[in-house]
Amino acid sequence: MTSGRRRRLPSYSVRTRVAAAAALGAVIIVAILSWVTITAIQRNNMTQADQQLHTLSQVVLIQPVLGVTVLGMLPNSGIALTVRNSDGSMASTTVQLPVLPVGNQTVAVKDETYRVLTTTENQPAGRVVSLGIPTTETEHATAAQRRWVLLAAGAAVAAAAGLGWLFGGRAVRPIQSLTRQLDRRGLGGDPETPSPVDGSGVREAEKLADAVNTMLERVDRAQAETAAALETARDFAAVSAHELRTPLTAMRTDLEVLSTLDLDEAQRREILADLQRGQNRVETTLAALERLAAGDLTNARDHVATDVAELCDAAAHDAMRHFPNLKVRIDTDAELMTRGLPTGLRLAIDNALANSARHGGATEALLSAHRADYGYIVISVDDNGSGLAVDEREGVFERFARGSRASKGGSGLGLALVAQQAQLHGGRAYFDDGTLGGVRLVLQLPDRGEPPTEPLRITPA
Repeated sequence: MTSGRRRRLPSYSVRTRVAAAAALGAVIIVAILSWVTITAIQRNNMTQADQQLHTLSQVVLIQPVLGVTVLGMLPNSGIALTVRNSDGSMASTTVQLPVLPVGNQTVAVKDETYRVLTTTENQPAGRVVSLGIPTTETEHATAAQRRWVLLAAGAAVAAAAGLGWLFGGRAVRPIQSLTRQLDRRGLGGDPETPSPVDGSGVREAEKLADAVNTMLERVDRAQAETAAALETARDFAAVSAHELRTPLTAMRTDLEVLSTLDLDEAQRREILADLQRGQNRVETTLAALERLAAGDLTNARDHVATDVAELCDAAAHDAMRHFPNLKVRIDTDAELMTRGLPTGLRLAIDNALANSARHGGATEALLSAHRADYGYIVISVDDNGSGLAVDEREGVFERFARGSRASKGGSGLGLALVAQQAQLHGGRAYFDDGTLGGVRLVLQLPDRGEPPTEPLRITPA
């Protein structure tokens, strides 16, 4: 039965693989060189034997029959000579060579190997002369040379494997160092990012280290963002619970009073009005928290082409409808298009106008939006309200923070929503001195590039 799980192959170190690759390459190269060398040695030995036969034949072929007689008198010469005539007569030395075609051949006679030259050159018609010299010693020498070649080949393969192991270890040392650093980092013992050994010159190791560093930077960044998000969520939940606990406690007290005491109609109406105010405060706080949470989930892909002037016009008319005592004048550029979050920008402008009317007690506001120098957009709300103390102008943008002159019943999240939307657009929100007697809330948003470090000063028309 075949398992669906893949079979794990044996694991080897890079150093071992380098040594094995070097040995395999050496085997291929040495095998080819050995074959060429052995073939060349054999061919050279045969060529030398043929040259000896040719030189000897120059003398023997003058009188081959006489040559047989002379060689017979030299039994230890080792030369074999056989003469065959057309009439079937034959003259031969002790070693008789077999019938062979004209040319050079190697034959075995009585356990002895001979290199034989068979010819009819300069002979009477029908006569064939075979002249042979023993090659057994030559073959022994060739075999010895072959063994030396094979020994040298084996030594070369072993040397290649050894050198591959030695130099392969040096070559993969940066990768081994990188692996050790990653192991230490995985165990939490070394927070530093890994890098190749200085001066290694191993391009692959450097590229691998760069890739690993990039990956670890992304992992670290993601971990930091996750940790920050969790910390923010904890703080947000703690502060939200604290802010909601007060009205809920008050509502519980009112309910206990209603259920336990015998109240007259005026007292009951007062308790019910207090319950309604508490319920409105809880509802307002939850709605603002929902908007803040939605803003935290927004990213750059949600930005679309946005007409800021149109948003300001709609926000001004809605603000005057919700706050009848507030008159809003508009001063915007004719065409003020940018990429942004239309809902988020509208939320920020609505909260800025609502803050002026509800907490500043303003009866007049100037809503302006202009493209400033360097490609920045500045949206500001200038009012004639009670203003805001200078030392409170930064702190009121914190969640649940409230100014000392703010009216009761607010959630403390309106300006936090304004600051969040400014941040989501790559800009910032801040308070400045107003020209109508109150204070000016400014949203400084980059249309292109990063926002400047110093606030831009725009004088309203």
